[in-house]
Amino acid sequence: MPHLSVGEIESIARRVITAYKKLPSLAGQQVRMVQPELLVKDLLGLSIAYHVLSSNGSVLGLTSCGEVGVHIYDDPDHPEYYFLDGKTLLVDSSLIADGANQGRYHFTLTHEGCHQIFQLLFPKEYIGCAARRQIHYCRQQSAAAGGSWEEWRTNILTASVLMPEDMVRDNLEAFGLGGKQLVLNRVFARSDYERFAEMAAYMGVSKTALSIRLKRLGLLRADYLRNPYALVDIYPEEGEL
Repeated sequence: MPHLSVGEIESIARRVITAYKKLPSLAGQQVRMVQPELLVKDLLGLSIAYHVLSSNGSVLGLTSCGEVGVHIYDDPDHPEYYFLDGKTLLVDSSLIADGANQGRYHFTLTHEGCHQIFQLLFPKEYIGCAARRQIHYCRQQSAAAGGSWEEWRTNILTASVLMPEDMVRDNLEAFGLGGKQLVLNRVFARSDYERFAEMAAYMGVSKTALSIRLKRLGLLRADYLRNPYALVDIYPEEGEL
């Protein structure tokens, strides 16, 4: 695969979203969020199937370059083979269960769809992938931690497709967050944090994913999602202990 810069990946995402907005079901509408199922089914022509994809819950989604069999664990005591056809996205059924994290489901589904987008754009480069019957996985573990260039690139495209810059900026205005040096802190900036959370829910993404996207676009100065009190933590100078 050719090495792509972030800018080149963003350009691919803009082309995808331009085509997405032209879908008949969206004609004449102001589109401010991406519906992943509509994207992968109607735009990319892919199928989605839901099964238990691993015995330990580590695999959230997968797809393939061509025909290949994979294990599914709907009955954990009797794993079965599922035959992928190169045009199907498998998503772990836990992601559509009651109370499941919508943002994780949307990211997983779009992530697998983005693998297929790269295959459509670079068919010659993926010939070897098809010959090896390669499978693309979306796992619980961060792709960055795994050091996978393929997964890093696909995650960048996923974020850019799920949260296009124009939609992000429109929603910042719509939710009263536009034109600010945004700092996310649910304790010391509660009003902005609540609007941000509403925006994330509207776009169908996690707060973490949206904060990372805002930072990448230069629209977020700092976030304290994990520890809102870090803003006022006081650390002793060297020699004071």
